[in-house]
Amino acid sequence: MPARYRQVATELRQAISDGRYAPGTTLPAITDLAANYGVSKTTASAAVQLLAAEGLVRPVRKLGTVVLEQRTVRVAFSRYATVLTPGGNLGPWETTCQQQGISGQMIVVDVEHTQADDRTARALGITAGDPVICRSRHATIGRHGGQIVQLHTAYYPAALIAGTPLSEDQKVTGGAYAALAAAGMTPVTADETVTTRPAEPDEAAELHLHGGTVLVIDRITRDRAGRALESLRVVADPAHTTLVYDNLPLTR
Repeated sequence: MPARYRQVATELRQAISDGRYAPGTTLPAITDLAANYGVSKTTASAAVQLLAAEGLVRPVRKLGTVVLEQRTVRVAFSRYATVLTPGGNLGPWETTCQQQGISGQMIVVDVEHTQADDRTARALGITAGDPVICRSRHATIGRHGGQIVQLHTAYYPAALIAGTPLSEDQKVTGGAYAALAAAGMTPVTADETVTTRPAEPDEAAELHLHGGTVLVIDRITRDRAGRALESLRVVADPAHTTLVYDNLPLTR
């Protein structure tokens, strides 16, 4: 009965909204849902699939159908000032999520020693083909770190960060800015440009988007002498990312 699965989906949707199924928890198994609502397993499965299409839940291997975090993370530009001191345990993403009561993680995907392409060379003020280190990371929310909401790709001149934690294939405790400061290269200024565009297929797959647009944040960080330390591109799910430019000076 087509209408029945929609009715089950409506009741499950309300249960999620009421907090009976909190973000990061799992829905009952299909067999249990079918028994609870007095429907067939096919009908129960169709209801869950409808919620998945709406972005409320997602099947996660070995866990089940996980309820997703619906809150938007307010990402304030001023967050960087709180993570410049070396020795902290949390980077800017994890700090801002914690302040909002959201479970957030920054997960290292890959660290690659490569050569600068034209765009990266211009951003870093180096020559195309110069050695750079590319760090790819996922910003996640929700328990289990399974809900990717931002894709981070950062480039650094290889000679600049050689021997620092940023050159190693592992998570940098406290974030990139703290690691740069600890190495004597304190970030002082940042230029940030924000645009929107359609999501590319691989981005849509990683962010679990159903079409639509993404936020693209390009940031160049410099030291006091104006030397570029980092070129970062963030591709973000706009449904879970709000950019806040706070306390900016109005005069020089």
